[in-house]
Amino acid sequence: MSQVNALFWRPKACFDTAFNRFVAALTFGEYCHTEVDFVMSKHSWKELLSSFTISGKAQQRSEIVWKRMEELLQNIEDSTNIHLVFYTVWGSELNIRMLTANDPYVFNRLPDPRYTSTVPLNMDDEETRLALGFCFNELHKKYDAQKAATFFIPRFESVCPRDFQHLPSKYFCSEFIVYMLQQIRPSFRQYYPENITPNQLNTLLLESVD
Repeated sequence: MSQVNALFWRPKACFDTAFNRFVAALTFGEYCHTEVDFVMSKHSWKELLSSFTISGKAQQRSEIVWKRMEELLQNIEDSTNIHLVFYTVWGSELNIRMLTANDPYVFNRLPDPRYTSTVPLNMDDEETRLALGFCFNELHKKYDAQKAATFFIPRFESVCPRDFQHLPSKYFCSEFIVYMLQQIRPSFRQYYPENITPNQLNTLLLESVD
């Protein structure tokens, strides 16, 4: 069974810097970064990644990812759960990584409650496929430092009309997840993703679960 989670990082471990502590404090919460974590068995990954049959970025990138996964997981049982995380951090681009239990770098390890918290997004199979396809399509877009630094500037429909057909050329972390959710859940279309910080997203998701 697949699961999709929003993973929230505190300014600890690999995020333990004065800058990240400042970001968490500035946005009135305990988190400085967020990302989306897709979890399913090795067998389910094979089936899902092979389902992107229409030629395009999602199909091409899913093929590349599965070939790489096959190489890395050739000795892993089909029933083993595999975490693939889509993320973007300051100065980088939207990318993907696989989490394991024993990686020497904490950023690549399975979620650790000392450093992170996890909020399930409660997606069904079709929503999971749509969310994953969105992530593949947006892969490698640059981090948007300007929007991250100006998240507090109010946006109004009369000045900044929402356009759900055209996606940004850059994202910061929580902005990306809100755009992803807007593709599959109309209730999230009331928000301007550019104004949503990791701490605000955490609150919105916890309220939607309740």
